[in-house]
Amino acid sequence: MTATEERLVLMVRFAKAIPKSVPCSTELENQLAAFVRTGSLKQAKYAAYLITQMDGAQSLCAALTGDVVDNLDNRHLERRAPSFAALARFAQYAPNAFSTYSDRVSQFLVQSVLLAGPVDDSADETEDWVSREALGEVGVTKVYATKILTSWLLGLERQALTRDGVQLVLGTLRQLVRNGGAMQEGGSVHERQHLLLTAAGCMLKLAAAGPHFEKALNTVDVLSLGLVVQNPCYEVRSGFLLNKLLPALVAQRIHVRYIPAVFLVAYEPEPAVRENVRHAVEQRLALMRPTPGSPSAVEDCICRLLYVLANHPDWDDAQPLPTLELFAPYIEFYISCVCLAQNVSLLFCYAGEIKAYRSKGDAVVTHRMYILSELAQYLLREKSLAANWPVNVYPGRLTLPADIFEPLPEADKAAMPRTPFLDPEFVTRRAKMPAAGKRSRVKPAGVAKIVKRRQKPAAASKRKGKAPALSDDDEDMEVADDDDEVAEDVEMSSVAETSDED
Repeated sequence: MTATEERLVLMVRFAKAIPKSVPCSTELENQLAAFVRTGSLKQAKYAAYLITQMDGAQSLCAALTGDVVDNLDNRHLERRAPSFAALARFAQYAPNAFSTYSDRVSQFLVQSVLLAGPVDDSADETEDWVSREALGEVGVTKVYATKILTSWLLGLERQALTRDGVQLVLGTLRQLVRNGGAMQEGGSVHERQHLLLTAAGCMLKLAAAGPHFEKALNTVDVLSLGLVVQNPCYEVRSGFLLNKLLPALVAQRIHVRYIPAVFLVAYEPEPAVRENVRHAVEQRLALMRPTPGSPSAVEDCICRLLYVLANHPDWDDAQPLPTLELFAPYIEFYISCVCLAQNVSLLFCYAGEIKAYRSKGDAVVTHRMYILSELAQYLLREKSLAANWPVNVYPGRLTLPADIFEPLPEADKAAMPRTPFLDPEFVTRRAKMPAAGKRSRVKPAGVAKIVKRRQKPAAASKRKGKAPALSDDDEDMEVADDDDEVAEDVEMSSVAETSDED
């Protein structure tokens, strides 16, 4: 980062700390406008944000936005990526200036950039991960096209949102997240990694923006975002989890239905990532209660976790025993983070209550949930015996989340099989295992891998045990409300370290 960019970062932080505090002068306006028109990518995006925070600069925002839009389709423009970065700021923070061009820009970005952009194979595919700057012009432009679309929605008042606009943006983000960052065939692996991380972060930002966006995100969206935590690339999964998902949950900016995703790190090969999750759950999420005396957010989410596991793509109905051995560590990790003598009876009752409900519209998932219900109760009983905790009947009334569960009709309750859903062979094998073996996180042989260990280059070894570098404009750094902008500029301390300072 150059000295000029560092000064702009300080100005942005000041502007975010004291909104509308940027002094308005002709000289400063000219300097910032010059950065937008001719500066580097970082200079352009920071300068654009500062202009939006100046009183009386609406006409300048409109003029600069018009200049950028007029050159959107100029593929020979050397400054295409900086222009897109600046436009993302104008879309969110100067919505009046951007609204004139919103329909034209959004359609162009989807059809001519994300769907029809040429393949960029300039980056070295032998590396597991490259910085955004190393993607090349096409890759960086696609990343900022995704940000512009999201910023457009975030900048609009609720009454100004249109169904077509919301569906266009959400449809694009969904396709990127569900297809691993791909909108079309081809493209480099690194490009897809950055697009996946960006799209997943944008979906979380929309979820945090208000109930109208949260309601637009469906259950499949939540399940898809959870799988990003298990992406084969270390920078993608840890960047999403530690820089985006956990901070949003701890700050209570997003719904509790996203909590189960953090327990999908049970097979994470980096111990520091698992410990960050454990610390956040024990020190923050476990204290979140809707009302005093009610179950905490993480206690209440055990049913959601079992639902997520029942929908996991690695579940194999044709191999019941290996599947149970594969999925047991997820529940064990949850128990190790959440279960105490004071709440083991509550968790046991929650797990059992699942068999009084069914999944909405999917009999296969319902059957899997009943298996997981008995598996969770077995593992909770195992934990209570090892710790000498009593498991009593929970005195309170429990209800399961209505968005994914519905009560089982009385006729179906009466027809419930008397035989256990949990494979007896699993119980027999488990009983013969030593205590240390029961806690093992080694995946059973022959079952598909969930997460593969990242092959780190020697130069990256100094970062072991830390979260990935924080973006220069992540919300938590108070630079600008955007995601993972500069993965190499600022080294982030772990969630475990930062959470004590809040």
